[in-house]
Amino acid sequence: MKARIVFAIALSMLLLGPAAAQNEVSLVGTWIGQRERIAKVEGYKDGPATLVITEQKGRTFKGRLTISGASGNVNDDLWGAFTPGHRLMAGADDEGVYSFMLVDENTLDYCYVEAGASPRAVCARLTRKR
Repeated sequence: MKARIVFAIALSMLLLGPAAAQNEVSLVGTWIGQRERIAKVEGYKDGPATLVITEQKGRTFKGRLTISGASGNVNDDLWGAFTPGHRLMAGADDEGVYSFMLVDENTLDYCYVEAGASPRAVCARLTRKR
């Protein structure tokens, strides 16, 4: 009987170990890349983007996105969360909504949209700076 219990525990650890590891992801760090944006009023713009995720608690996080342009830097604080397994990731700032996809441990794709009188959409691939 003891052998069966030990076997069952070992088997469950073997099967559940990878699933549990998938839920453990840290987004904290500095992510950099190039963005492309289209907007109703301002038209097309591209340039560098830097996302600094300063804090993560469980599956929630907060940070700041800095976009650089000809008229200087724009900084937006954002808050986000993701599902177990991090397949679905979302965020928001004071004006719009983000969607994220973790490509691998150090590559993060994001898109951002704003609706209203001046709608816009932007996407970028960011790489974690080490």
